[in-house]
Amino acid sequence: MPKAIASIPHKQRIELHKIDYLKAIAESLDHPWQSEDGRDPSPTHQALEAKVKSYIPLKYWQWTNCCTDSLQIAFHAFCKRGDTVIVPAYGWRAITNAPQFMGMRVVYCDIDSSGNIDIEQMISLIHKCQPSAILVVHNFGLLVDVSQLTNVCAKYNVAIIEDAAPSFTLGEPYDYQLGSFSDAVCFSFDFTKSPGTLGSGGAIATSDPLVYERINTICSHKTSNWGVGTKSYLDTTSAAVLLKDIELIEQFKYRQRKVEIATYYLNKLPYKTLTGKNYIFHRFIILPERDEKQNLLKKLKSEKILAKSVYEPNTNTCYWANKLYEQAIELPCHQFIDINDLNYRIEKVL
Repeated sequence: MPKAIASIPHKQRIELHKIDYLKAIAESLDHPWQSEDGRDPSPTHQALEAKVKSYIPLKYWQWTNCCTDSLQIAFHAFCKRGDTVIVPAYGWRAITNAPQFMGMRVVYCDIDSSGNIDIEQMISLIHKCQPSAILVVHNFGLLVDVSQLTNVCAKYNVAIIEDAAPSFTLGEPYDYQLGSFSDAVCFSFDFTKSPGTLGSGGAIATSDPLVYERINTICSHKTSNWGVGTKSYLDTTSAAVLLKDIELIEQFKYRQRKVEIATYYLNKLPYKTLTGKNYIFHRFIILPERDEKQNLLKKLKSEKILAKSVYEPNTNTCYWANKLYEQAIELPCHQFIDINDLNYRIEKVL
């Protein structure tokens, strides 16, 4: 019986690269400490930071336990309890949970045909609400041009936080470079991401030394007159796995293989997808008609293609976010898919 085409290829990844990860972990064990206690970062963390800076050249990086931590810390760095912040209506629930957990009032911005924020509506909301911060999420590997928001944010002294949890770039030719027009960028490196650890991991990056000092203070359990710190860090073994995963993506050209799968879907399937340039394809999104969605999901699963609906929007008040949820299906789009096998199964569905 053929194996299912998984949405998250964790088992295939481990089957192919377990020895690579174990060697990386073993080499990191001579330096098991965390930098919170005043030590310099471990050699593993230093090598990881040099590697990520070769792709995203932001000067300051703070490693965290996960992207949710990163978001909470970023909102704490730029806002105070009771402040208004604007977040996208569509996105993983952490994007609204994080600021609310930190005691902030959330206003939602609807999305456009890329699945990301509607820039014009965001600008209008900033004029209306004058928030302390806005959050821009780069969903599915589709990047938002944050430079379009800098003038209005500067007018009202609004901090711009980017959430690149599903969109860590590795040199792809996007028009926008992460962090180039924002105050801070939050990343996820958990096991569902590529690159990722074998468990949980995250980071915050910035080019501003004062922002970095504040973020570093928060993550190091320190306090100051503007707030109380907490503890969030990426342990050395997870850093070693993450560094090795980036090296494996480079070595085996895994990003290019994901694009090959996405190109197959684009050429083969009679459905629309999201607009915009995409070189990462964290997920491949198709947009069947609303009344066709559930039947198509059943057909895909009957061929062991583990497609699924996108998650629900964070509010029911934004039209396009709800429309995306009503239509959109996530298809597996990872480097371990055999295109011939995928084609055989898709042929039986169509």
